[in-house]
Amino acid sequence: MILKGFKVTLIVILVGLMSVGLAYGEQKTPWKIGVAVSLTGVFGKDGNLVKDAYTLWQETVNSQGGINGAPVELIFYDDKSDPATTAKLTEQLITNDKVDLLLGGFGSSQLFAASPVAEKYRYPLISGGASSNKLFERGFKYYFSTLGKATEEVRGCVDIFSAVSPKPKTAAIIGADILFTSLACDGYKKYCKENGIEVIHFELFPMALQDYNSLLMKVKNKKPDLLLVGSHLLVAMKTMKALKEVDFSPKGVAFSYGPTVPKFVEDLKGDANYVIAASEWTPNMPYSGKVFGTASDFNKLYLKRFNRRPDYVEAAAAGGAVAQQQVLQELGLKPPLKKEDRVKIMEALHRDKFETFYGKIQFGADGANEAHPPVAVQIQSEKLENVFPLEYAEAKILYPFKPWKER
Repeated sequence: MILKGFKVTLIVILVGLMSVGLAYGEQKTPWKIGVAVSLTGVFGKDGNLVKDAYTLWQETVNSQGGINGAPVELIFYDDKSDPATTAKLTEQLITNDKVDLLLGGFGSSQLFAASPVAEKYRYPLISGGASSNKLFERGFKYYFSTLGKATEEVRGCVDIFSAVSPKPKTAAIIGADILFTSLACDGYKKYCKENGIEVIHFELFPMALQDYNSLLMKVKNKKPDLLLVGSHLLVAMKTMKALKEVDFSPKGVAFSYGPTVPKFVEDLKGDANYVIAASEWTPNMPYSGKVFGTASDFNKLYLKRFNRRPDYVEAAAAGGAVAQQQVLQELGLKPPLKKEDRVKIMEALHRDKFETFYGKIQFGADGANEAHPPVAVQIQSEKLENVFPLEYAEAKILYPFKPWKER
């Protein structure tokens, strides 16, 4: 009787435990995904945008049941805007944290340091925050970028001036002497030549430059129609401040990066109007895919989650995460991944085409996204408006740049 009673009690306990398990769900091994990204330092503001993009992707995926039934766990490390630290942390994520996969941070210099580590350990590394041409010239198989190449990314900022009248005849090109921004300047030069615009001043300056006023006075004295700037957010902000202080009003002002970040308009307010910026995505583009739905849906979700609209780098970062997710689903993989699994992921990323809210993603043999057209936006009434390509334009370009004394 004692044994029989014990048996009944044991059955009741087991049934109870099963009920608890069903009520709370089974504990499943998560996808551990590592990100070395600048959260402090010169690229800290930009890096935090990338972190937000990945966080929204993680939350959205987990709310939809995870990837192949397994939840996503993100591990963020701050590289403090130092490339050597980026490389060190990327290796730490792989060897110590034993992450299943990686996602890229922000900045070409940072990704130039992280990608050799990923290549060494055969970890696919997708970035939405770096586009230096040099990233694609090393014969790597495991590095991918959802952005176009830096020299091509600024094409819309020059081509848009073919739609204005009278067309500008001259341009000055300046930019910070680091990977992404210097190549953006080369891109400006290339597309100025194609559009018949003479470059009358070309200058690269140290990222640590403090005296923007003297630089822009020198450019002002040459009276260019256009000022084209290879920039990050900090460079763009300092350039705009100096333009006003020296009362320099070219007919057109364009930046490779910075004005699409909400802080640009928040800080400059009306002084930001008329500025043109390179972009690779806007919410009105006719894109859609799994996970986030349409470009407009992603924009609305971002606004609800962070109380601000995403810029194109945030969209590119989330788009890269979606592409990697689609490969995991296609291959039916589950964590933890084996070395051979990551080889299959790399091969699929090169082979497949991805339809997403960010647009079509198709990685070339060098890892660059071959499918994405350049976009140009302009700040009008303190709001970003898509002005190029013309077939997707939300508004006509405001030209020329309104002089400071008339604002």
